[in-house]
Amino acid sequence: MSKKSILLLIGVFIISSTQIMAQSADDVLRYSLEYPSYDPVSLVTPAVSNATGFGAYQENPASMALFDESFLSMGLSSRFLDETGTYLGNTSNYSDNQTGIGDLGLVYKVPTTRGSLVVGGGYSQTTDFNRALSASGRNERSTITDFYNTTSDDSLFFAAFDAYAVDFATTDSSYAETSSIFRIGFPQYPGINQDFELTERGKTGEYSLFLATEFLENFYVGGSIGYYSGTYTYRREFLESDRQNDYNATFIDSDGDGNPDTDIDNILSEDRIDAEIQAFSARLGIIYEPIPDFRLAASYEFPSKLFIDEEFNTIITSTFDNTIQFSDDAPGAFSYTITRPQRIKAGLTFKGIPKLTLSGSAEVIAYSDAEIDFDELDLNPLENDINSTVRSAFTDVINLRGGLEYETNNSFTTRLGYAYFPSPQDGIDSERQFISGGFSAVLTKGLTFDFGLQYSFWDDQNALYSTPDVTEVVQEQVTRLNVMAGLRMTL
Repeated sequence: MSKKSILLLIGVFIISSTQIMAQSADDVLRYSLEYPSYDPVSLVTPAVSNATGFGAYQENPASMALFDESFLSMGLSSRFLDETGTYLGNTSNYSDNQTGIGDLGLVYKVPTTRGSLVVGGGYSQTTDFNRALSASGRNERSTITDFYNTTSDDSLFFAAFDAYAVDFATTDSSYAETSSIFRIGFPQYPGINQDFELTERGKTGEYSLFLATEFLENFYVGGSIGYYSGTYTYRREFLESDRQNDYNATFIDSDGDGNPDTDIDNILSEDRIDAEIQAFSARLGIIYEPIPDFRLAASYEFPSKLFIDEEFNTIITSTFDNTIQFSDDAPGAFSYTITRPQRIKAGLTFKGIPKLTLSGSAEVIAYSDAEIDFDELDLNPLENDINSTVRSAFTDVINLRGGLEYETNNSFTTRLGYAYFPSPQDGIDSERQFISGGFSAVLTKGLTFDFGLQYSFWDDQNALYSTPDVTEVVQEQVTRLNVMAGLRMTL
């Protein structure tokens, strides 16, 4: 009897629901992180206490009251990523890039007899998910099929079984004695060659409305509300191949006639996730100028609940030496929510030196307050485990940013910036540093070109798969270039 027939007979007992293990503490962190982007000017210099670009309301909505004129802003963002992965003693490089809208919005300065009143709205980029990683090596201690054999996800296990990645290890056909196809018939695991490529893409942004005013002389207040929206995609191809011909024996019945006639050449696993992200945001902020050319500021971003709708699939394809293939997949869809923690920002700006503006900011984020929530009651144990991991493994951080801008003349301004974001995970040295530069140039009366360039770098790690005995991890060195360019048209 072929494996297909066996599966049909027991199909009534198979749980064909979602691959719940797609959710973990990593999801909580991924959707809680945020990097300086917003617009070409705010990319370089902090906007907590200074009017930078259209996206400044994401740092402090009160800063919008500092603009002197109404304008329309539009810009693009391009991200270029390069990662070096170290795995099983080998080093590989992989890169990716993505381009999209950076900001598009209107700032309107309401005519007033005294003080300032500014309203506006539009879209501004919040963060992105660009990652790219590849690695390869000879693994003599584990195989991804070990993970399939020990997973608690029945749909994934039976997809691997149907594709011959997992098989009966003995004559017992009750599924109590199964094993990786690469371990059956060997007193000691021979090993396997592994190659994989992984990309993560997507971004989030806000469609927001804001209002800022000079509430009292030299005291500004502002607020914003927004609809937070974005997409996230994950693609991974993981190939295990018998390049050394260790599995040179006729132990697989590929045609179902009861006679073994071939062996494994390679197994390809393709993982994909497509997620839609939605949330609502709200912020309040103040700026105070106690003396001329010196400002103090603070802003508060309320915790927001992100609604994630996720579709995913794992496709497993085994190719035998006689070129026959068996393939199966484990598709699913799942919805859950993630509570992003509150953000508290403080900043200062000094303009006492002619043509020079200095700005700095600090942002406090309690990542340990982030949470994941499942609607299904029977998933409470998994939910509690993830949230317990978040509370114990995530740490509270203070992100620091600083920047300066120099007005060369009335038509040209240059900027430099630096940011340091500590690692949000205990025990993982993934602190991020951002070095930025840019300029604004007046092209013609009422039209200004803004350009920002941000170079960031950090170390990270990626867990490829886990079994009860081992977790295979790739060490990463990440470099990222974010280029934003846009136009501001004075109204």
